[in-house]
Amino acid sequence: MKLNKTIKTLKELGAKVVKQGKSNLANSKPYSKKTKKNTLYNDFSYNVSNTDESISLEWNFGGAEDYWEFVDQGVRGSGKSKGGTTKSGKKAKRGGTGTIRAKNSPFAYTNKMPPRGVIDKWIVGKPLMSARDKKGRFITRKTMAYLIQRSIFQKGLYRTLFFTKPYKQETKKYEPLIEESFAEDLMNDLQNNFNTQ
Repeated sequence: MKLNKTIKTLKELGAKVVKQGKSNLANSKPYSKKTKKNTLYNDFSYNVSNTDESISLEWNFGGAEDYWEFVDQGVRGSGKSKGGTTKSGKKAKRGGTGTIRAKNSPFAYTNKMPPRGVIDKWIVGKPLMSARDKKGRFITRKTMAYLIQRSIFQKGLYRTLFFTKPYKQETKKYEPLIEESFAEDLMNDLQNNFNTQ
């Protein structure tokens, strides 16, 4: 059975989710339009596949397959939010920051820091080859990688919902359109079979 209408509708859905998702990536705090140079931004795409047995809309994240969910959902930090309170109601210690960054995320740093090797590679690709501490002294790339690693561990990663939001919104809009398109394809197929008999 030819599913031309259904395929067209699924492609429209895929294109809208990807377009909005990329816009979210480029504008979500703390990201910026520089995100357009990132693997996730460049590799995020969709694919509609059709066989004799099924039709499907799939999402592709390319080289970001291993971490796109962390960018989408965020990661809760191991520390308390800055200026907040502990579970007992006492004022949180200064510098114990970050669970607020991804409060509702299913992911959290507990006793294992993010891999430093990944951070080190990220530093190499950025204009961060050298930096100074509070006293104006230069710090090494290794030290910089550790400081970033510790900060991410304590503070967590921001939740962007770059994929989740447009996926839920657009899927809700397109569900009746997909059903309508499939019904039309089915009727056309029945009509064609009837005319050839």
